[in-house]
Amino acid sequence: MSTDSTKPVDCLITAAGLSSRMGRWKMMLPFSNKEPDGERANGETILDCSIANALCFCQRVILVTGYRGEELHARYDNHPRIKWVHNQEYHLGLFSSIQAGVSHCETEYLFITHGDMPLIPPTVFSELWRQRDVDTLFPVVNSLDEQPGHPVLLHRSGFEAVLNAPPQSRMKSLLLAGPHRFITVGTDAIHQDIDTPERYQQFQLAWQ
Repeated sequence: MSTDSTKPVDCLITAAGLSSRMGRWKMMLPFSNKEPDGERANGETILDCSIANALCFCQRVILVTGYRGEELHARYDNHPRIKWVHNQEYHLGLFSSIQAGVSHCETEYLFITHGDMPLIPPTVFSELWRQRDVDTLFPVVNSLDEQPGHPVLLHRSGFEAVLNAPPQSRMKSLLLAGPHRFITVGTDAIHQDIDTPERYQQFQLAWQ
């Protein structure tokens, strides 16, 4: 399924939540990464950009939906490189959506990130991929950054631990308990999720 410009790796993107901190459903809010000439494409959303960034490097996106999943299915159903998976138990929390998506991975490695992180550049995926092994890789901005971001790169050998854990588990804690490394990627986009009105307004002002 991979093309000359992509690698044979799936990327799991979660988009199942209620957007409770935002106060309104955020996945389809208008958003666009700036093009090199400074122009923005029309009609793009937060989730569109998150998916597009992953597909610049990965052969396929596994999109896990939950709340208002029918709308996302209608938007992406005919996309040849998006596999959508509906998590009927999304009310149990984020980890249940990750579990639902991991079981559909068809590649040796799996990137995991979130639908509200539309600024992650392909270079982050590339650097993690370059240093891949059987341990889990977490991106950090620099050697002083103690907070890992997204995407995470998981080897298939770690899938069983994820699938067998209780649905109330915390993904970061689970992965940090096993073999892992922090990889310097030089951008704070790995921390830039849009989960509050203030954050969304901040990025809107940056467009102007």
